[in-house]
Amino acid sequence: MNQPKSKGKNLRKLPAKGFEGLFSNTFYVIIILASITFLVYSRSLFLDFTKLDDSIFIVENASYNADAGNIGVSFQRGLFNPTRDAYYRPLFLVDFIIESRLFGTKPAGYHFTNLLFHILSVILLFLFLKKIKIPPVDSFLLSLLFAVHPVLTQAVAWIPGRNDMLLMIFFLSSFILLLKYLEHPRPATILLHSLLFLAALFTKETAIIIPVIIGGFSLFHLKCGWRKLIFPVISWISAIAIWLLVRSTATLSKDWVSPSAMLHEGIGRLGVILQYLGKIFLPVNLTVFPMAEDISLIWGFLALAGVVALLVYSKSYTRPLTFLGLFWFIAFLIPVLIVPKSLNDQVFEHRLYLPVIGILIMLSQAIPFQGTINPKLKTGIVCTIALIFAAQSFIRIGYFKDPLTFWTHAVNGAPHSAYARTLLGTKVEDSTARERLFKEAYQLDPNLKNLNYYLGKVMFDKKQSDSAAVFLKKEVIKNPIPDAYFLLAQIAFTHNELDSAAVFLEKVIELDPLNPQANHNLVLLYFQKGQVEKSRQVIRNMQLRGMEVGNDLLQMVNRK
Repeated sequence: MNQPKSKGKNLRKLPAKGFEGLFSNTFYVIIILASITFLVYSRSLFLDFTKLDDSIFIVENASYNADAGNIGVSFQRGLFNPTRDAYYRPLFLVDFIIESRLFGTKPAGYHFTNLLFHILSVILLFLFLKKIKIPPVDSFLLSLLFAVHPVLTQAVAWIPGRNDMLLMIFFLSSFILLLKYLEHPRPATILLHSLLFLAALFTKETAIIIPVIIGGFSLFHLKCGWRKLIFPVISWISAIAIWLLVRSTATLSKDWVSPSAMLHEGIGRLGVILQYLGKIFLPVNLTVFPMAEDISLIWGFLALAGVVALLVYSKSYTRPLTFLGLFWFIAFLIPVLIVPKSLNDQVFEHRLYLPVIGILIMLSQAIPFQGTINPKLKTGIVCTIALIFAAQSFIRIGYFKDPLTFWTHAVNGAPHSAYARTLLGTKVEDSTARERLFKEAYQLDPNLKNLNYYLGKVMFDKKQSDSAAVFLKKEVIKNPIPDAYFLLAQIAFTHNELDSAAVFLEKVIELDPLNPQANHNLVLLYFQKGQVEKSRQVIRNMQLRGMEVGNDLLQMVNRK
């Protein structure tokens, strides 16, 4: 009687059978995840700008983006301002330089790439979860929750939210390569891993945490042994050294925040962790412009109690992945806690893009993902939650439709934000509503940048020149806006204060030398005062700057 061969090398690995076998084909699972993500977020392709930073990077920076030579410059400057900025995001700027060649200043193309970045992040998450030995079914379900979670809507629907997606793409790609290296050490693999880690550093400073997380997973979950991490550690140190060297040459703001100040800031913001936790598990208080003081902690406490109960009931506190996931969540939130309020006072939801993965990893160790629950029932429960999340995300995308819609929702969600009211005031057409919003903002923060200018302009349009002058003068003390000085010049002229009007117009030209109206008015003003030579000097300065000088001005000053 013939016996079947039992040598391992002649045996084929049989595909998984039954319900779980449906998820054994990685390619099909990726197609499903990508399709669902695209369907949920396809509405974002028709969004306009929100006028919250997006138009700055695309429209106002159009000339910067048009010059390919600025790819190198992006590594030598700050994000918003070349010299007076603490934010260092070179690859973010480079991305817009590259995409501007495809999309110009139209928002649709940038929304399309945001969606592609999110789809790629979902796929990488699925591959990563499988790589750290989470079962394929669970990896799919967790990736599905991530793909459609409404707390991440802002990261996709708001164009600048892409920076967190880019960070995740570089991070997970480098992590997957590192795991591959630990299985089959090859120089090319570790080199590519370190290059992707370096790209993550140049995307956002938060990437400095990545080696700690990778090391923790490798040692405590995968049990790879510290000797296998010798070359990875060398590559991390090298990448960090290169990043620090390049960053040190950038013209960033020299304002330094002491460790004690950061610690004090972090302690004062510990409640933000609870707020974020509540938004992940009970996403009922989401807003496009969140302020910590406007977000209830109740949902966070409920979420925390539920998570603790779930972990205790599942006995998942005995598993390393539970604590690694918790560390992941908190570690990526630390920068949010210690950022000074002077730099950013909002607790934006797109910042959860990476931290939420830590929560998903924790959940992978608890019910319904662990235990004896039927796989079909587990899938049904998670898919039902995902369906609710998808519907919520689909609706929330509409909040980013255009500036008026966005800032209306911002005011509704952040009633204590003077900035949100001010920006909405600049978008509404009704003058009465505009004035009301500016005055409400003034009650919240009378020193908000630009607000006194807006109020001054409202008063000027209402012919209340004395009130307008008070607001405008208050604005230019700390924020010398050319338009504010121009309005002050007009007010002074109507009061026959010609000397003051001349001073204000000179200030406009100092700040904005190519302002045609200010130059034209100053010529006329000097002429009216009988200072013809000063009129001629202004005209000469205009000609030196390459400005067009009307024949009427030339003939007028040459008659004398």
